[in-house]
This record gives sequence, structure tokens and C-alpha cells, in this order.
Amino acid sequence: MLAASGPGRWPQWFGGAVVLAGLVQLALFAYATAPGLAGTGDSGYYLHAAQTFRATGHLLNPDGTAYRYWPPLYPVLLSGCGSLAGIRVLHGGCLLGSLLLWSWLGQHLLLGRRAALLPWLLALSTPWLLVSKFVWAESAFLLVFAAYAASLFQWLRTGRRLWWGVATAVGFLLPLQRTLGLFLLAGVGAGVLLGEWRRLPVRSRWLLTLHLVMSTVGGMLWQWYALLVAGPSRYHPGRGWGQLLSSAADYGFVLGRWLLPLPTAGRALLPHGVWAVALLLILGLLWPRRRAEAGLLPEVAVSKQNDNKIPRRLLLRILWTATVSLVALVSVLTVFAQSAAGLHDAERYASVLFAPLLVLTLAAWPARAPHWLQGVVITVWLFSTALRAGHVAADLHRLPPITPDLWSQPGPHGQHIGAASQ
Repeated sequence: MLAASGPGRWPQWFGGAVVLAGLVQLALFAYATAPGLAGTGDSGYYLHAAQTFRATGHLLNPDGTAYRYWPPLYPVLLSGCGSLAGIRVLHGGCLLGSLLLWSWLGQHLLLGRRAALLPWLLALSTPWLLVSKFVWAESAFLLVFAAYAASLFQWLRTGRRLWWGVATAVGFLLPLQRTLGLFLLAGVGAGVLLGEWRRLPVRSRWLLTLHLVMSTVGGMLWQWYALLVAGPSRYHPGRGWGQLLSSAADYGFVLGRWLLPLPTAGRALLPHGVWAVALLLILGLLWPRRRAEAGLLPEVAVSKQNDNKIPRRLLLRILWTATVSLVALVSVLTVFAQSAAGLHDAERYASVLFAPLLVLTLAAWPARAPHWLQGVVITVWLFSTALRAGHVAADLHRLPPITPDLWSQPGPHGQHIGAASQ
């Protein structure tokens, strides 16, 4: 069922399928956010910085100090929205844009029916839905990374300078939207080295190197400003390597739950070491292999798409190394900082990896698997994903929203997100 014609083809029905999936996604988002967006302590800082930027042109914390805890792009975007209703439109647009861009990429990276499954899995994405309910930077981060992956692939595929410029500009915005953008870019560099570096022309190697340098410079300058100019470091002595094992276990469970119908309570049923091993196993199985790729395409398709094969394989490996890089570096970060630790923070921080994980999973599906087995897997996967998406949307709908008078108020005026991520 999953095996079909080569990647990059656009069946006439595919556009309609993407539109329907987008409508389902927006319906879930509209229901979850109908009472209004919710917030946490982070949200208060975002909203206050947005208001001060709109009023004075400066990003400030509620105590009057320079805004520095998170990168500046998200509050700048919020300042342009002008209201909580405008932010809701921003988040909904980011979700839809992310779905469209990853669906387009799926048509180039995956085979026909695998690509057709991707928009529906994205539309029923619970990590995307969860982060879009809160005044958090993740929704825009999802869109920026989707745009980056699409423009990078276009440059690798066409070699046009325009796409190199677009990829570099969007890559520059990645770490200015979320610090995790630096981790993703580190993964991109690793993916290029582990991918087709030796087979790339010398000019392409230099352009890729220049691209990565220019993409990271903005994020590095912001980190310098935040740590040395705007205030003292937020980091502290390490909490021990036991925290690293705990964080690896959290990410192992989160990635496993995206692929299997695991209840939240399942995290506590097994020790940290088991879920950490599960993380390594998942990542190992999803590594894009040449032998697997060769088995996907008929000989005729391989000859016709030879020009597309190297950029396709390279981007798949880049998505894999970006996933590994973010998970590894964030896990290490939890040893020295309070943020990103715990199961619910892990799902929030990893939400940007949901689409790459789906692409890698669909690309790694055995080409010669029996049709009946493929049908069972698809049915169970879609049913469990839809069931969880509906449950999470209902939980998010019940969360008390931020009120308009809190637009400029600091502090933890939100609520715990655990119940909504079951």
C-alpha cells in the first residue's frame, strides 16, 4: 500500500488531500483555542516584551531590565499582532504553513502513498496542537524550520543562488526565534559531513560552509548579548549526569509516543535506562540507508531521478542529524539549566522534530512489507493518532485562557500543561 511511483510527483488528488488535512488541522486548532490562548510564566515575558517593543522600540522584561531570556523574534512578531486574537491567527497560520511546506517536501522525499499519509499525520499532530494553544514561540519556530528545510532542499536540488539566499536568510532567523535553532543548524552541518560531502562540487561545499556561518552569526551574537551584556548567566553548576540519563529517557519516551499509542503513565513504568535505550534504538532504525533507498525505487525511476537522488538522500540525513543534535544538546543543557527538563518540557522542545521524525519514519518503512501488514499499521497509526488528537483538543479547550488585561502582566498566570498532553 505504501509502495508507489517515485518521489516528487504530484497526483491530481494530492492537492485536495492536503486541503482536507489542513481543514482538519484548523478545525482542531479552532476548537482547542476557542476560549482563547493559554499562558505560562514564559508567556508573560513574551507579551510584556512585545508591548514595550510596540510602544518604545525596546524589548524589556516586566522589571524594566533588558529582555534576554529568549531570542527576540517571537516578541517582535507578537508586537505586530496587536491583540490576543491576532496572536491566535498567527499561530493558526504557522500550523497551516508548516503542514503545507512539509507536505510539499514529502512529495519529493517520499514515495506516493507515503507522501499522501504525511499531511494527515501532521494534521492530527498533538505536539503541534499543544504548543499552539499557549503563547509560546514554538508555533512560529515550526514554520521557520519548515521553510528552512524546504528552501535548503530547493537549493540542493536546483543549485540556484536565489534558493541559497532564501535558505540562508531563513536559517539566520532560526536561532533568533528559538535558541534551539543553533542546535538544528549544528545538526545540518553534521548531516552535510556525514552525507554526500565528498560527492558535492567544491563550489557547493564552500557555499554550504558560508551558509552555515551566516545562519549562525545572528544567534551567536544574541547569546553573547544575553549572557554578557543584558545580565548574568542563567546557568549553574551541573546537577549530575543522572539528569542527562533522565532527559534522554524523556525524549526516548516522547519520540516513542509519537509513533506508538503509549499512555503518559507509561513513562514511569520503566526505568530511565530502558527509555534511553529506546531513544537510541529509534534513532538507529531511522538512519537513512542507501540500501533501503535503492529498494524503494524501480530501476527506471532511479535512472529518471538521478539528479534528484543526491539532494534527497542528503536532506534525509540532514533531518536525521538535526534530530539527533537537538535531542543530544538539549539533554546536556538540562544538566546545567532548569529549562527543558521533564516529560512535558521535552515534548514542547521536541515539537519542532515531529515532522522530520514522520518523514524519516515513512522513508524507513520496508519497501517489501506485506500489503496487509502495511494496511494494519496505517489503520492503527491513524486511528490512535486521531483519538489522541481529539482528546488533547478537548483538554486544551477546557484550559482557562489569558485575559486581555494580562497582555502586559508578568508572572505565571497560566496553568500546568501536563493534563493537556496525555
